[in-house]
Amino acid sequence: MNIDWSQLITKAMKDAAVEAAQLAAAKAELSGRNIKALAQIARIQERIDTIGFGIELGEATEEDEAEQATLLINLKAWKTYKFALGKVTVQPTWYAAPVWPVEPAVPVIVADPQTVAADLI
Repeated sequence: MNIDWSQLITKAMKDAAVEAAQLAAAKAELSGRNIKALAQIARIQERIDTIGFGIELGEATEEDEAEQATLLINLKAWKTYKFALGKVTVQPTWYAAPVWPVEPAVPVIVADPQTVAADLI
């Protein structure tokens, strides 16, 4: 009987494969969280800017100004979350057991075209 040693899989090789899979999964999770955070930041910032135009023109209502104030708080929360995501990879438990920051609530923006389009589907 001949043994094909090229087919040998050692414990070290199995452990390395598990670590590689954990790293790939953690990177994918981090990427997804970053993409969502960037989308929320852009979405909130767009509405803040739009309300700002109304304020500059003197056409914004008190409700518009209140919405902008609330959105500024939401924007800060999402920026804080995005910043915290940037620190996940320096944790001692990175990729094996990352500790993810708590994701902020997604604000309801009535004038958001994405929200309106999603409601029509």
